[in-house]
Amino acid sequence: MPVLRYVFTLNAVRELARLAPDLARARAAASLDECLQGIREACVLSLGMEFDTLVCFDARSVVRLFAHAEQARILARLVDERARSLEAQGDFQAALEDTVYAGQLLAFSRQRFGVPRDARAAEALERELPALPPSR
Repeated sequence: MPVLRYVFTLNAVRELARLAPDLARARAAASLDECLQGIREACVLSLGMEFDTLVCFDARSVVRLFAHAEQARILARLVDERARSLEAQGDFQAALEDTVYAGQLLAFSRQRFGVPRDARAAEALERELPALPPSR
């Protein structure tokens, strides 16, 4: 069973890596709706869960749903991407709220899974994700 979870998580990271350039392009094109739709699709494809549903709950509860730290990091990355998109549109309050939520996801992930597992998650994401252009 642990092997299946690992394969699922690795596939989720690869799916996010495949979609990351599209998300960055949508943000650069200043199309908020397109970027938000891409984030929703990336969440469903990589985690198998609806983005809008996940972010309705507090970070601690969401992290409890996940079997691996990598899943929490994927969601944190997607929430951070939404924050960057909102910031580019001038919605600084919503961007700040998303940034705080992404940080809470990572903090609760470290609390639940421990720092060593979280560090391996970060290494896996860095290997799989292409470098995103810096935000404006």
